[in-house]
Amino acid sequence: MHTASNVISPQAQKWAQSLVSRIGAKIPPVAAPRSRNVLLVHLDGVPKALLDEAIVAGRMPFVGRLVRSGAFHLDDAFWGAPTSTPFFQAGLLYGLQHPNLPGYSWFDRELGRKVQMNTPSDALAVDVRLRGLGRMSLLDGGGHTYFSLFQAGAANRLCMSTLGSYKLMARSFSSEMEGLLPARTRSAWDFLRSFGMESWLAAREVLAWSAALRDWRHEASFLLSRILLQRLGWSFAFTKSLVDLVRGVPFIYLVYGNYDEVAHRRGPRSALALEELYRVDHTLARLYAVARAAPTPYDVVLVSDHGHVESLPLEQRQGRRLEAVLLEGPPATLSADVTRGLLDGRAPLPSVLPAREPFTPVVIEAGNFAHVYLSGEPAPMEARELLARHGDVLARATRNRDIGMVAVRRGAHAVVIVGEGVYGPDDLERAPLDSEFSRRAVADFLLGLPRMATAGDLVLFGQPVRRGATVGFAWEFGSHGGLTRTEANSLVCWPADARLDLGGLGHCSRLHERLAEAYLDPAPRRVVL
Repeated sequence: MHTASNVISPQAQKWAQSLVSRIGAKIPPVAAPRSRNVLLVHLDGVPKALLDEAIVAGRMPFVGRLVRSGAFHLDDAFWGAPTSTPFFQAGLLYGLQHPNLPGYSWFDRELGRKVQMNTPSDALAVDVRLRGLGRMSLLDGGGHTYFSLFQAGAANRLCMSTLGSYKLMARSFSSEMEGLLPARTRSAWDFLRSFGMESWLAAREVLAWSAALRDWRHEASFLLSRILLQRLGWSFAFTKSLVDLVRGVPFIYLVYGNYDEVAHRRGPRSALALEELYRVDHTLARLYAVARAAPTPYDVVLVSDHGHVESLPLEQRQGRRLEAVLLEGPPATLSADVTRGLLDGRAPLPSVLPAREPFTPVVIEAGNFAHVYLSGEPAPMEARELLARHGDVLARATRNRDIGMVAVRRGAHAVVIVGEGVYGPDDLERAPLDSEFSRRAVADFLLGLPRMATAGDLVLFGQPVRRGATVGFAWEFGSHGGLTRTEANSLVCWPADARLDLGGLGHCSRLHERLAEAYLDPAPRRVVL
């Protein structure tokens, strides 16, 4: 059996034991301890291939020791599509196979407006909706979460959805501050000096980037993210996790979002993004040392939700945003082959249809994919009605060189338009998909689209332009949520001596089931939603 001594130096073990004693002397343990506890660290946006490269290059020495020692298994993972954090967290925390979450932002037909998951009130509304489905969460029964989108029954209040209620935050302030002083890992002066220097460097980098690009959009919010979330916020979450480990909080879900945040703004393989990835290795070493030295030792599990591809903004390439590309310009005609494929032997609808309620089309640029809403009706449009009412929009989308695929609903199913052909999930093998696309991810998305009423009437995916890079519809330089092999290339890493097997899973809801069986008491009955 592999032990902590395989990967933790004697100095680190001594440091962890001292910290555990200091925290334990000041902070009482949880009221109802369990025999098995877990720390789940979510490496947001990190594809397994990139982690493998970092290990081989020696840039993540601690994670490398975990894997090379045999103490941990490291495996590829596919969690389903879309390859986005809300979809993953709904599956992970609640076990939902079809959570009706089409990305990070969308036009919510039920609410009648755009929602975005970095808006606390929107995250709260979605969390309430998910909670109302009646599923048990991994965090029920005293779990804690840090930087997740959803509270999902957690006993603490440090996630996006709880930021939507000032009352909740105010009531929980004293408990959230508990344990920070005994858990500090460096002096206040050392922290302030480091924080000041990093803030100065971040400001210089933002100024240089904006000047070179001649574009300032998102840069003010990105600078605030670098200073407040990636430095102050992460330091707080890390320190509170140390306290939780000593107290025996049964399930700790810690989201490391720094790499993902920087990858969106600077690209997934930019020096700044890779620096954030390598930086977490030292933190993981400390968390693991304390997890093993805690009064009740923890299993530590690492997981990522999706990968990142380089994104080349369509606006840079064509001089127009996607909305103008789709909705403006001379009339366009859909090819006869695509029309026949969408009708699928059915008669076309009459050229004159009853009028719908007035609705201004909404185009959600969600990274390297986009949702296009052409009606405000509760139910999405089906292919025959799209042909009758919005054939010109379909034609512009399918004939644009920077749009690689267009997904629509056809009857009770979904299909994707690639080139001059229409393909369902069962005949993708003959589709002329670019090699960058994951056929598995495309098929999974098509199978789920009929049950995803929040998704657009059209769902567009950017055309790959080279290996690891696609056209993006949003103004960002790293994207996910799409269906490329890189975006679908997630990872899971778990202890070899734990009584669980996380290999070979085909959906994030399966990950929920395995973790629930191992760490919830009692384990929930499986219900597919």
